[in-house]
Amino acid sequence: MADGGEARTSGDKAMMRRALLVGINSYDNMSSLSWCIDDVQELHPLLAFHEDRTPNFACRLLLGSQSTSKALLASQPERVIFTTRRSALKELFDFDEKVLFYFSGHGYTRDNNTYLVTQDGTNTLPGIALQEVLDMANDSHASEVLLLIDSCHSGALGEPDQNGSLAKAYLRPGVTLLAASRSDQQALEQHGRGLFTSLLVGALKGGASDVRGQISEASIYAYIEQALGPWEQRPIYKSNATRLSPVRQCLPDIEGDELRRLPQFFARPDAQYYLDPSYEVVHSSALPEHLSIFKLFKRYQVARLLRPTLDNDLYFAAIHSHPVELTPIGRFYWQLAKNGLLGKQSSPQKRRRTPMPDAESVARLFHETYERLAPTFNYETREATRVSWDNVPERNKRLMIAVSAELLAMLFPLEEQNEME
Repeated sequence: MADGGEARTSGDKAMMRRALLVGINSYDNMSSLSWCIDDVQELHPLLAFHEDRTPNFACRLLLGSQSTSKALLASQPERVIFTTRRSALKELFDFDEKVLFYFSGHGYTRDNNTYLVTQDGTNTLPGIALQEVLDMANDSHASEVLLLIDSCHSGALGEPDQNGSLAKAYLRPGVTLLAASRSDQQALEQHGRGLFTSLLVGALKGGASDVRGQISEASIYAYIEQALGPWEQRPIYKSNATRLSPVRQCLPDIEGDELRRLPQFFARPDAQYYLDPSYEVVHSSALPEHLSIFKLFKRYQVARLLRPTLDNDLYFAAIHSHPVELTPIGRFYWQLAKNGLLGKQSSPQKRRRTPMPDAESVARLFHETYERLAPTFNYETREATRVSWDNVPERNKRLMIAVSAELLAMLFPLEEQNEME
């Protein structure tokens, strides 16, 4: 078992979430794939931890071929065969809280059924039927179930059978499916990784987050769907969810406590708030209490919640004593704040990350500097990496970026800020 932060205490609700991630490259009776284990390795830290490094899903990894990572190799002594996968799925769904199942590998259609192929799969029994996975999800007591399937024909899950019966299409309340492609489509690979998973990773890194940093199943689908054109594979989203707890929490554009203050400044969602020169720090009439509000309004503007009514910039709105107003999305959050729908009050301590360099920029700089200095120390690097950053093999490049990201997270930790603004 690979532990992505297993729950330590029964009262730790933040960790009462369970995920099974399966990636299979090699098969006994079918062609090999090259990217599925990389898909899991890329996805694992994003699901195991929120962006602030607090635990998210307790992850178990099943990898279907040898890994170059000693940690992952030690965690995966067994092949992913039919009995192994079915046992792991049963254990996954034997849970009361939110569960997530991710699969990257071959999808195989036979006799109007689609299967997630196991390493020992044959034409007669390719693997676990998608319908069986859905049946397990429907029968489970989990509060929420998210199925993320990156395989060919994965959109067949939850479709009517060949006789048009809707019995197999049933998703019980709380079950959501995100599939890479329609039932009649292939799931494509791009740049050494599954196309669907590549977009899924971008969504979880923050591409699908709202102003509070929350990433939901629906926002992930919207992110992926917009990135794929009408001639490419089409992702599938099916859900019978009445509520959506965030799949991952990124650092917010604006704090929840600051969102709750919107009705303090705007009596109605369409109201205007007039500024004057006392709100601008460079003006001789500047007042400390107004400067604090102006600073908050700038954060509202960055989060696309507020805009000047007549001017292009808040500075000129203040200098000219002009009003500001809420944007449509600002009015939406005003309504949430007014109705008390923004969740519980957060701690007075605000967690914000110290500004830090981009991981890829650091990896590029390290690579270029390393290659430049190596001859000085009478060391000859490998020919495959003795190239410009753009031509470094994709696998090496991803490793260097991942290492840089880990180091940056340690060098630039989240700071506790006690001041109230």
